[in-house]
Amino acid sequence: MTRLCIAAGGTGGHIFPAIAFAEWVLSNEPGVSISFVCGSRPMENEIYASRGYVPLCLPLSGSPFGAPGFVACLRRWKETVSSWFFFRNFLREEECDCCVLFGGYVSFIPLLACHIRGIPTVVHEQNGAAGKITRLASKLGKTVASGWNVCRPLKPGRFVSTGIPVRAFEQKKRGDAWNRLTKGKPFPKNNIIGVLGGSLMSERLIQLLGCVVQDMESQKLTYLLLGEPNDRIRDDFFTQHPENAVFLGRQWDMSDFYSVIDAAVARGGASTLSELMAWKIPSVIIPWREAADNHQEMNAECFVNMAAGEMWREDDPLDDLRDKILRVLRNINEHEKRFSEGDESERLWRLISSSTGREINYRG
Repeated sequence: MTRLCIAAGGTGGHIFPAIAFAEWVLSNEPGVSISFVCGSRPMENEIYASRGYVPLCLPLSGSPFGAPGFVACLRRWKETVSSWFFFRNFLREEECDCCVLFGGYVSFIPLLACHIRGIPTVVHEQNGAAGKITRLASKLGKTVASGWNVCRPLKPGRFVSTGIPVRAFEQKKRGDAWNRLTKGKPFPKNNIIGVLGGSLMSERLIQLLGCVVQDMESQKLTYLLLGEPNDRIRDDFFTQHPENAVFLGRQWDMSDFYSVIDAAVARGGASTLSELMAWKIPSVIIPWREAADNHQEMNAECFVNMAAGEMWREDDPLDDLRDKILRVLRNINEHEKRFSEGDESERLWRLISSSTGREINYRG
């Protein structure tokens, strides 16, 4: 039996593709066992638990390089040292044949530990701009899989485009899905816009839409806002738009949400964009301009080139945002919304097998 270690943490954008890939492998490769590794942030465990998995949790809350202040930096360095010994013991007990890294701060320890022990390692980079771990892995000679056809600054030949594994979904009847999401609110007669701010929820995105929804044309739409903003943001939005806005809270199973919306406004997280592409949902993408290496704008450019979408930057005129939302709605009939499961997981598995097969056989 092949033992596969999958490391993914930080946000849903890293974890959901990892779980999607793992579930494909478990369904299609009976000779493989999988162990998940994540960090200690509560949301990470919550996401894994939503799919019935219990990961190995490293005593790590974030990268020391991104710590806010000296005390936090010192604490994270202590966590990093503890996590190193913790993960090293795990490798000794599990005797993993291969490690697949899906990004996030938690991937640093597995990358170095597996490199030192000579365990084959493959990195899946969801973003169009390679993160620090991916760049380091490339320098160490590891195989890099990219979610898009670019992975800057890596040059073609230094990565293989496999796409982004997407969670399993089931298309539901719109009326039933609406009732489950909104607990019986009347089904709207107008178009429904889904607002996705990522697993951490973007309050800035809500504020931007709050300005746009005041427009008369936008008031004819219904907005489903996914996430849990603080009370002030929520109250401000409802004060201005009590009739056509519904906050849903977190939804780990997105089948109902994607089944009910006509179009979307979303941040540029790669996992979200890959799901919108799989559902063929026309979307306006608003990249988070503080994203590391500007990777959300790179993702958005890839999405617009490949799917039915528009990109709006935060320094563009608000009127343009309204116009783009209305424009993607006009494209609904041209792009029938339906979920189509791709072969991204299969392509990634084939890359892993071809990259590590000889080494796995040798180790076994």
